[in-house]
Parts: sequence; C-alpha cells; structure tokens
Amino acid sequence: MMRDGIYKVYLDAGGAKGFIIGAMRDGHITGCDQTHFITGRFSRRGNRVKGSFIFKRHSRRPDFREIANLDDFETPFSGVCSDSFGQLEAAVPERPGLKVVATFRWVCEV
Repeated sequence: MMRDGIYKVYLDAGGAKGFIIGAMRDGHITGCDQTHFITGRFSRRGNRVKGSFIFKRHSRRPDFREIANLDDFETPFSGVCSDSFGQLEAAVPERPGLKVVATFRWVCEV
C-alpha cells in the first residue's frame, strides 16, 4: 500500500510544468498548487493505481501558465506506484488531447 503522508508531485503537459504539494491518507488525497485546491480518491491493485482528482480554483495568477486553465474540473488518472513514489497519467475531459504526466514522491509522515 502507498504510504500515508506528504507528497511532492511534479506535473508535465506538453512543456507546461506544474507542482502540487499534497497529503494522502487512507485512499484520500488533499493538496494544492498555485491556483487550485485538489481533492481526490484512489485505489491500488498491486503496483497499479487509479482514481480521480477534483480541482477547485482558489486564485488567478497572471504570472503563472496553467496547464488546463479551467476553474473547476475533475480528471481521472491511472499509473504505477510503489509504497513511496510513482507516475500517473491523466486526461482533462474539457481539454481533449491534453495529456498530463504526474511524477510523485513521498516526503514525510503526517
């Protein structure tokens, strides 16, 4: 099982970069980036993981290039993981063709 705790998440979508800091506990995810609060759920089978993230805007940053540039949206994801790191791929339904790759690493316990 993935370790509960704080994670650093690096995003890449066709050259656009992002960073999320989040907490994971019992299959629930909470976190934020420069423009959105993020919640989500996931399930794991072996080293495969899948779930969805919900993004809710908290601010607009004219100095920051957003990956999806949407106020509120949900995105499904799937990928591979160990107990403390992994990689996910996500698609944003409102932005066809946009593929987001998220690489994450466990930082510490909560």
